[in-house]
Amino acid sequence: MKKTLTERNSKILLWIGLALFIVGIAIFFYKESIIFDSKVNSEKVAQFGDFIGGIVGSLWSLAGVILFYVALTEQRKDIEINRETLNAQVSALNQQIKEFELQRTELSETRKVFEEQSETLKIQRFENTFFQLLSLHHELVDKLNFSKVSMVRNVSMEKREVLSKAFEDLEIKMKYSNGIIGKNSTGAETYTDDPPITKKVAEERMNKAYREFYFEDYKQILSHYFRNVYHIFKFIHKTELIEKSKKQFYASLVRAQLSSDELYLILYNSLHLGLGYPNFLFLVKEFEIMQNFDFRIIEKYSFHGEIYNDRIKDVKPTF
Repeated sequence: MKKTLTERNSKILLWIGLALFIVGIAIFFYKESIIFDSKVNSEKVAQFGDFIGGIVGSLWSLAGVILFYVALTEQRKDIEINRETLNAQVSALNQQIKEFELQRTELSETRKVFEEQSETLKIQRFENTFFQLLSLHHELVDKLNFSKVSMVRNVSMEKREVLSKAFEDLEIKMKYSNGIIGKNSTGAETYTDDPPITKKVAEERMNKAYREFYFEDYKQILSHYFRNVYHIFKFIHKTELIEKSKKQFYASLVRAQLSSDELYLILYNSLHLGLGYPNFLFLVKEFEIMQNFDFRIIEKYSFHGEIYNDRIKDVKPTF
């Protein structure tokens, strides 16, 4: 059926119709003579018109129908081809989208790898400096030495013994700052408790006792030690090489190296204006350096615990 309804057959029908039309006219003129000044025989003309309309018209109508069918079929084929082309384009586009998704996933994974590598390098840079400072701290402690000549005996100490001796001497200073030293009838020294009646008086006595302890006996011995401990905690606080959440971990490593005697010395140093106050005291608060310190040691001195709590509560650094 499809092979019959073709454009070629439609043209054949048109030519056949045209040929019949020409033959019909020829026969009509051959059989009939037409004189223009005579009356036209309408019956014969009508018969000729019926012939043309019935035979030729039908053939041409059929040819037109065939051409319309052919055009409709071709249009349908074009639509199918366009649809297939569109489906192929959509498929290609979907494939490109998948490839882009894979590329984005690969780029995301690559970026994560680079970020992890960058983070690892930052941590390595931080830890190199951190452990160098910690190693320097141990070297300073190992190099500490203290010697004092008196009429009674010569005192000579090294390493952590110096820190223990400093703790004992500072405790004596704090104790005698809240008492009155006199002499009895035999000339021997006597000590009478004289606790401060106000926090202000206690603070003045505490500052005076620490100045005497530090500047008269221990500045040359402990100044480098205090500065190094301070800079270790400051380095942890100010570094941008590690996340803030990890800073407490490294601070706890340093804190674990400090004995109770060292914490005692650091506490009073951080309370003294011009030495550890306010910057060192801020770091004491920031990293909870006194977490393992027994505060009963300083609370036996009137108001010392309150002074510490008041100063650390709202301390602001200047760095």
